[in-house]
Amino acid sequence: MIWLLLIFLLGAFLFIGWLLPVFFVGIPWQPTDMQRVRKMLSMSEVRPGEVVYDLGCGDGRILICAAREFGARAVGIELNPWLYFLAKLKVFLLGLSGRVKVYWGNIHNFPLHEADVVTIFLFQHVNDQLEKKFASELKPGARVVSYVWVLKNWEPTMVDTVGRLYLYRKE
Repeated sequence: MIWLLLIFLLGAFLFIGWLLPVFFVGIPWQPTDMQRVRKMLSMSEVRPGEVVYDLGCGDGRILICAAREFGARAVGIELNPWLYFLAKLKVFLLGLSGRVKVYWGNIHNFPLHEADVVTIFLFQHVNDQLEKKFASELKPGARVVSYVWVLKNWEPTMVDTVGRLYLYRKE
């Protein structure tokens, strides 16, 4: 009986101390439909061998599509531990571990120097925070494609008003 109590207390501690804050700090998961995922990658002209970063990668669907259908290498960053493990599991089960990497952590703490394409579906205030990071870390010619929310101080090179997709190119 004492073991059950200890397991319950440990579970409660982990939930309160480790998982619960994610739901208040992170962005709630709203999976992007696969038609829009393909449109994001095609409008950003992902080529084989390029590196696609998905900031807030959720279950890894953009990473997997970029690797399987576009021949890219892909890097995802996810704050929610459940989604991180789900993305890692999907990548492993699909045999993509050599071309897709998923990291658990805050998107603001990961360098973007290798990125040829960055995909984002966050909130406007997060996009606002990322503009400076993109300006300082992305290499010239890198593309950013955002679903729903814009980069206020960047001029889009392409807009899909129906899909609410905005493509930007670093000068």
